[in-house]
Amino acid sequence: MSSPAVLNNTALLMLQQHPPATARSAADSPAGSGAGSPPVQAGNSQSMFSVSNLNVTATKVRLMERAGKEFGIDQADYESVFSYGSAVKNAVEALKRQSPSAIAGIERQLGLDQLGISLDTLANAIIDPQGSDGDRLDAALEKQVGDDGKDEGNAASIRPDEIGLYGR
Repeated sequence: MSSPAVLNNTALLMLQQHPPATARSAADSPAGSGAGSPPVQAGNSQSMFSVSNLNVTATKVRLMERAGKEFGIDQADYESVFSYGSAVKNAVEALKRQSPSAIAGIERQLGLDQLGISLDTLANAIIDPQGSDGDRLDAALEKQVGDDGKDEGNAASIRPDEIGLYGR
């Protein structure tokens, strides 16, 4: 299993994809908006820290770890997410040459088939989270989180259980 520091670094990388909202100074504010008015981009911080967004990020990190484990690759052995992603990508390419049919099995095991994402797309998203494959993965995970939430209501309806933990 990877160390907590590596998981934190990966999670930090995922969260850095969404820059924090910035408040405008009073000098930049339009006339008539009082000092007590919320920052213009307040909605961004609400969506950035929403239950859905955190679920997407956590799911993405777990998916990236599981992909590496499928190939015997441990993220803790690499200095960066890029080098880890490159190792996963190289392993995918090697497996394609040896046993192309095994790729579909790994995609099913990881649930990528349910997301409509290929193993190549996942590997590319690990290497370049802000690239087009990273965006495709994010969109698929956001859709999945949204679909899962339809059965149980919105995030506002989630309540803590008997020991005070939130979740499903």
